[in-house]
Amino acid sequence: MLKVICVTVLAFVISGCETTQVSADRAKQVAQSDVYAFSRQKNPDDARIVFTQDAGAMSCFGAGMSVYLDGQLAAKTSHGESVKLYHAPGPAQLSIKNNAMCAGGDLSGLLLELKPGLSYQVRGYRGMWDKPEPLLTTPSPFKYTKQ
Repeated sequence: MLKVICVTVLAFVISGCETTQVSADRAKQVAQSDVYAFSRQKNPDDARIVFTQDAGAMSCFGAGMSVYLDGQLAAKTSHGESVKLYHAPGPAQLSIKNNAMCAGGDLSGLLLELKPGLSYQVRGYRGMWDKPEPLLTTPSPFKYTKQ
């Protein structure tokens, strides 16, 4: 009996760390009250960054992520949510961290070289030990329609 309980707990812990990728067009949009900066295009050449957090309520107990651009808090997401951020062309540091006191709560970053008028898809997922990881995903950066 103890063996069955141990195996069940181990399976729960391992599966609890898994997340599922969500495409940006199928993700829920982050509430406007959870977007703090970089939410509007300032210039026609601004690049767009679409950050989408993976789904997986069991991962880190369903905690969201804080998204930073150049060290400034830009937005807070929850599992399966997406946010559009705008940044001037050139180098940009996108960093994320868990909103809860999960293991791996430190900032994890990605340096982007943003081109004028292009849209970049970034996936936020939890890797080993629920550590937040940003990843540039497909499609490759593309020209987006101004909103």
